[in-house]
Amino acid sequence: MNDTNNETVKKNPYTLWFVILAFVAPAVLAYMLYFFGDIKSFSNHGEILNPIVDIESLQLKDEKNKIIPRKVLSYKWRMISFVGEDCDEACNGRLYDSRQIHKSLGKDQHRLLRMIVHLQPPSGELQELIKREYPNAINVNGESDAIATALGSSVEGNVIYIMDPIGNVMMRFTQEQTKKEILTDLKKLLKVSQIG
Repeated sequence: MNDTNNETVKKNPYTLWFVILAFVAPAVLAYMLYFFGDIKSFSNHGEILNPIVDIESLQLKDEKNKIIPRKVLSYKWRMISFVGEDCDEACNGRLYDSRQIHKSLGKDQHRLLRMIVHLQPPSGELQELIKREYPNAINVNGESDAIATALGSSVEGNVIYIMDPIGNVMMRFTQEQTKKEILTDLKKLLKVSQIG
C-alpha cells in the first residue's frame, strides 16, 4: 500500500482570509473614501453641502399627502429636481438634462433614480409634460418653506440636488452648470462609492 495515499493534503490556513479580503477590502476602501476622504478633491463642479442635509428634513409627501418614510426614499442614489405649478422652457430643459444624464450613466443607470418634487399642485400642462417626457421619474410633493429651511437656500432656479443611498442630500448643481459637468461628478461619485 502506497504511503502517499495515507498522507493528508495540507491546506493553507490563509487561503480563506485572502478570499474574504479580496471581496471586503474594496467595499471598505470605498466607504472610507466616501465618508472620510476629501470629496472636494475629486469634484470641481457641484457644490458639496456643508452640512449635509437629511432627506427626512425636507418632509416630502406622497399623493395622499402623507410624509414619505426614509426607507422609501433611501436605498438608491437620487437626482432631485424641484418644480412649481408650471414648467417653463428653462425648467423643461433642466428636466431633459436630468433624463439625458441618467441615460449617459450606462451600466450604472440602475443605481440612480430621478425624482421630481412638486412645490405646488402641478397644472394640467405640467402633468401631461411629465407623463409624456419623463414617465420614469418619481413624483413627490413638498413645501417650499420647509425645503428651503432644510437646505438653507431657495430651491428655485432649476437647481439639481444629489442624494446618496443613505438619505443624505449632499451635492447641489446650479442652472449654470452643464449636464456634462453633472455627469462627470456623478460618475466619480458612483465610482468611489459602491453603495446603492
